[in-house]
Amino acid sequence: MTSDETPSQQSQPVEQSEVFGPIDPGALREIRDLIMEQEPLAETASLDDPLNPQTLSVELSDGVGAASTARIDIRWSLTENYAVHYTDDRNQNFRFDCHPKPDAPRRHFHPPPDAPSRPVEESCIAVSETGLVTRAILQRWRYAYTNETFEGINDAENPP
Repeated sequence: MTSDETPSQQSQPVEQSEVFGPIDPGALREIRDLIMEQEPLAETASLDDPLNPQTLSVELSDGVGAASTARIDIRWSLTENYAVHYTDDRNQNFRFDCHPKPDAPRRHFHPPPDAPSRPVEESCIAVSETGLVTRAILQRWRYAYTNETFEGINDAENPP
């Protein structure tokens, strides 16, 4: 954590903080920089609050299939929990998450079209480092984008 980063635990509800952990601003900035470097369809990647960020939002200039725009919202905690939520203008959603969840694997996937809370699937992403998880997310997004379908988005073997 650098001197301009502020732990965000004070602004989160106690229950959320205990389960997910305080947000890691340094990780969000690392993810932002990596996405802007690696993903040509990323138009912007911005933090909701530069001093006390909770979410990184990436605006994409195109979406999967018939979608014309999309956004990926990312949260990453100091305890290495994360939540990555894709949504587009066709109301298609999916999430790759890693956090404790009763009756679910720690690393889990909320499938499209609506990314339900339950049931979830075990995530294909087995890596845990910030940069590797980001690359895996981008790979799975690119897979869906290139094939114009969400079919098989969680079928990879340990991307990237």
